[in-house]
Amino acid sequence: MNYFYSRRAFNRRTGYFTNHPAVSTSYVGLGPSDGTVSRGALLTSRKWADAVLAQSGNGHVVIYVHGFNTKQATMLNTMTAIKTGLAGEGFDAAVAAFDWPSDGVVSSSAYRRDRKDVETVAAHMVLDGVKLLQEAKPSAKVHIVAHSMGAYATIHGWGTVGHAYFPAKVDQAVFVAADVDQNRLLKSGIAGRVMAQRCNRLTHYYSSEDLVLDLSGKIINAGTRRSGRHGLGTWPAPTFKDVSCVDRYLSDNPQHKRTESHSHSWYFQDDRFYEDLAKTLAGENDKTLPTRERQANGDQRLKR
Repeated sequence: MNYFYSRRAFNRRTGYFTNHPAVSTSYVGLGPSDGTVSRGALLTSRKWADAVLAQSGNGHVVIYVHGFNTKQATMLNTMTAIKTGLAGEGFDAAVAAFDWPSDGVVSSSAYRRDRKDVETVAAHMVLDGVKLLQEAKPSAKVHIVAHSMGAYATIHGWGTVGHAYFPAKVDQAVFVAADVDQNRLLKSGIAGRVMAQRCNRLTHYYSSEDLVLDLSGKIINAGTRRSGRHGLGTWPAPTFKDVSCVDRYLSDNPQHKRTESHSHSWYFQDDRFYEDLAKTLAGENDKTLPTRERQANGDQRLKR
């Protein structure tokens, strides 16, 4: 079974989710596909939490948060890839997803619409997922793996939920190709301060060959440097770990595969990435991971 919680509005007449923000969260369990559609059901929040936690063989739960231009079917495919990739590395965690109302369309207007929608629903990623799972099983280690605008959603969600109201944190937060202003993730930046409070460690995978984030920075975001392309920069919080992935990308992806979209999402098809991710989520010491190399400037990079 695959499980996700969605803030897309659900049309009960058609039985399909729309791309509009919902007024309440839907909890979904999907069974195997019959070859054309997946058979699923809406669950109560408690039944959903119990079902997700029951899938964990090691006490860990991973919440995947998708990015811009992501249809629900694409979100499900990536969630399945993450589950398969981690299981292949022997990391028997439950994997669920937070599904927010992205239009699944590429344009500057769609980008702005997606960002507005994710700001509307981001707090529910925390309250209706992280909080729910931690209250259902306090001993569970809950992690977030956020891609692209999903990193922005994660920051905004934690920033919206007051620390006094919900003071908990996740164990590991992982940003992959984060579509976030690099300056905001500095130790003194607003996003940096939020995430330093809300996770035990933030691992930040980036690539200077990310063509999507190049466009995002230059065209849509007024020339700002997106962290998923340029890294965390100087003075990150001590619990933030930057991992350059460009050498791995160039060595494992021949020229004909280096398309704009692939340069932004290739991580979820890469065995070395999953090897590193599994060890990261397990809490292994980042200084001794066999999947990384130390660069001349002291930063880390994913091995080729």
